Parts: sequence; structure tokens; C-alpha cells
Amino acid sequence: MIPTKTRIAILGAGMSGLCMAMQLRKKGIDDFVILEKADNVGGTWRENRYPNIACDVPSHVYSFSFELNPNWSHSYSGGAEILQYCENCVDKYGLAEFIHYGQEVKAARFEDECWKIETQDGAQLQADVVVSGLGGLHLPNHFSAEGLEEYNGRRFHTAQWDEDYDLTGKRVAMIGTGASAAQALPGIAPLAKEVTVFQRKAAWVFPRMAAEISDERRALFNKHPWLMRLYRWSLWLQMDLLGILSLRRDGLLSKRLKQAALDHLEASVSDPEIRAKLTPDYAAGCKRRVIADDYLTMFNRDNVHLVTDGIERIEANGIRDKLGNLHEIDVLIEATGFKPFDITDYVEVCGRDGQQLKEVWKDKVDSFRTMMVPGFPNFFMMLGPNSATGHTSALIMIESTVNYVIKCLELMNSRGLQHLDPDPQVVAQYNGRLQRDMKKMVFSGGCDAWYTDDNDYNFTLWPYSAARFVYEQNKVDPDEFRVSAR
Repeated sequence: MIPTKTRIAILGAGMSGLCMAMQLRKKGIDDFVILEKADNVGGTWRENRYPNIACDVPSHVYSFSFELNPNWSHSYSGGAEILQYCENCVDKYGLAEFIHYGQEVKAARFEDECWKIETQDGAQLQADVVVSGLGGLHLPNHFSAEGLEEYNGRRFHTAQWDEDYDLTGKRVAMIGTGASAAQALPGIAPLAKEVTVFQRKAAWVFPRMAAEISDERRALFNKHPWLMRLYRWSLWLQMDLLGILSLRRDGLLSKRLKQAALDHLEASVSDPEIRAKLTPDYAAGCKRRVIADDYLTMFNRDNVHLVTDGIERIEANGIRDKLGNLHEIDVLIEATGFKPFDITDYVEVCGRDGQQLKEVWKDKVDSFRTMMVPGFPNFFMMLGPNSATGHTSALIMIESTVNYVIKCLELMNSRGLQHLDPDPQVVAQYNGRLQRDMKKMVFSGGCDAWYTDDNDYNFTLWPYSAARFVYEQNKVDPDEFRVSAR
């Protein structure tokens, strides 16, 4: 049974929610609950089950710094192994008793100076603090085109993979050429009769240089954990330094980044005409980069076709492109990503005086320190606006945000505070700085990325190094808040 009252309510048991819970346990704080919609933990890694799903960040960086794993089998872990890592964390930190499964959050409303949470099945919970671990990419962004309702074949999104559907000998259409498409295509192409990939814009693709981790290295890391930590730090710093230098507009490594992708394309695709179609026409890094070894080589196969002419309409048995060609298919796979910061699409979040987060974000999505919004006291978001990076691990950002929340809780306890609510003037200055410095980065280049809104306002990415994110989240300044005593 869900308790009627708790100090802290954590929404979601993905990587963010688990990290928050683990750190609370380490601090000896047990007055919290985790509300999870599904029947298991893992979030992204539970939901996404398409072929070859894997992380595009090295395994030893895509793990918590306080819970390193010496037994990763691959330099870039697959989804199943990351899910197992999440389940191991639950066991080690005794989180099972705090997790309430099958409890999808319907609403979180700030009423009577506390948060009232309602689940889809009608359960009610009162909390002083809410930590949303629901993430910024949750709802699949479905493909839309004229005539889609006339289509008679199978259709599913990569995030809602139909594991019972056998692709062997089928004619497959794949919409999209981003990260999920790059991973799924090599698993589909050898099975299918034909795969037709519909590309709106080419992606910059970089080699992963992935490899199995040897038994000897795993044994070494088990015996000498300090070596594993040193290895993680070296990867962390290398990714952060080289990443931020390559993503600066006209930065020291921006031209080298572009050339590395072009060299990879040249080495992977034999047909010069297809290579030309797979060459992006925007700055490398303006859209999310794709990290893959075997994606581009799929276009050398006789049964893989690339269409760049655009989609005119969907018909009963296929897709007609804008040149009038009909591509007959048996199944349509949407590799079209997710809606950014879609929490307000499936959870009603109401702050002080009944203001809705959906209305606050209607014209512009921003936040304070990527996690709070004025008028929503004690409401924290993991991986909130401007917390994503184009070059390193999201878990670094998650840990830093969790560290900030812990420090906020300690501040409230030490000073007898009931609420922390960010000062709107401080928030405006904070976002003004972020957006000013965003213009120095390649991902503010007007390339129609999902990072930005219609006004090229980048509400998704962090415009600095991950090290700076860690530094800025390491201290809580009471003067940045409007506070109220208990």
C-alpha cells in the first residue's frame, strides 16, 4: 500500500529515480517513496527493446561514480546489461521496499503548502518534496503523414517494439536516421527481404570503436577497484575536454570532428551517390550525433535502400515519395525519437495558486539550475531543461542534480525551512547567461534540431563542460530562493 504521507516522493524508477533513492539511503534518509508506472525499474532501458539497443556512452562512464561495475562485458553496454545493472542497484541498496509498481502518476498539485500526488488508479499521496525522475524524453514522437489511416500493414515505434513480430522476409520501411535507427538497422537488415530507409536530414555519424571487455581486464578491475576508477576518470575527462572543444563554434576541434565523420563515411559506404545523400549539410553537432560502427555499412547491402526525396503520402500497402514512386512494405518502423520535455503532456503539474507548468512553459521552456521552476516550491526535476549534453554521460548530470537536491534538503533541515522556491529574477539571469553562451556552440545553429523551439531557443542542452555543471551544482545559495519557515 502507498503511504498517505511521505517526506519525499520520487516519480519514476529509471536511472534518475534510482540515483536519488540510493543517495537518500546513503544519507540515512528513509522517509521517501518511489512511484513507478511499470512492473520493473530501468526506465529507458526497460522500455526500449529494439534490436541491438546499446548505450552510445562508454560503459564505465555510463554508471554511477559511487557504484562502479567491474563486470561490464562490452565497452558500450547493451540495453539488457544496463537494465541488469539497475536491478542490481535496487538489491544492493535495499530499494525494493520503497518502490510502488503499477503507479502511474496522473497529477502533482501544490495545495495547502504541500504536494498532493494522484496516480492513475486513484491513489493519493501527500509529500513535502517531489523529485521527478520522469526524464525529458518519455513519450515517443510518432510519425505523421497524409493517408496514414489508410495503411494496412504493421506499424510500431522503436520505443514500443513488437517483439512478437517476425521481420524475417518482410519488406520494412524505417522512418528516421537518428540514434535508434542507427542501432536497429544492422539488426533488421540481415533478416528482412528489403529495408527502405526514409531520411529527412542526414546525421553526422562517428565510429564507436566498440569492443568486448576481456576477462583479464574485468578480473583486474575486480581486484584493483582504484584502477577502474582511474580508467573512468580518464574517459570522463577526455570526453569532456575533447567534446566541448569540438562543439564550440569554430572551436579548436570542430573541423577535426567534421573530418572524422567524413572519413568514417568514406570508409563505410562504397557508392559515391549514396555517400553524398548521407553527408549532412549542417555543422557537426548541431543535431544529436550518431555513434555507430556498423550503421553506414548497411547501405552497401543490396536489400537496403535510402530514400531522400521526402514522403508524399501513405497508402494502404506502402509509402509514396514525392517523386511519385510507391515503396510497397509489410511493416513501418518509426525511428522518430521522443518529444522533448513532455512531462506536462502526461502529468498535470500545478504549482502555487494553481498555475500549471504546461502554461508556464507554453511560450518558452526554461528552469533554474536545470531542475526548478519559480512558483513550484520543493519540486525538482532530474534531467530537466538545459541539462543534456552533446558529448558525455547523462549520469554525470543526474548525479550532480541529485547532489544539489540533497544539499537543498540539508539546508531546509538546518534552517527550519518549509519551502525553497527559486527567485524569478535569479532564474531570468541564469537563463540569460545560458542562452548568451549557447550562441557560441554549434548546436545553436538553426539546423532544425529537436534541441530548440521554433525561435531557435535551445531549452535542451548545457552549453558548457560537464565539469562546470558538477561545479555549479555543488553549492546551494539560500539567497537564490524565496524561502518560508516551517
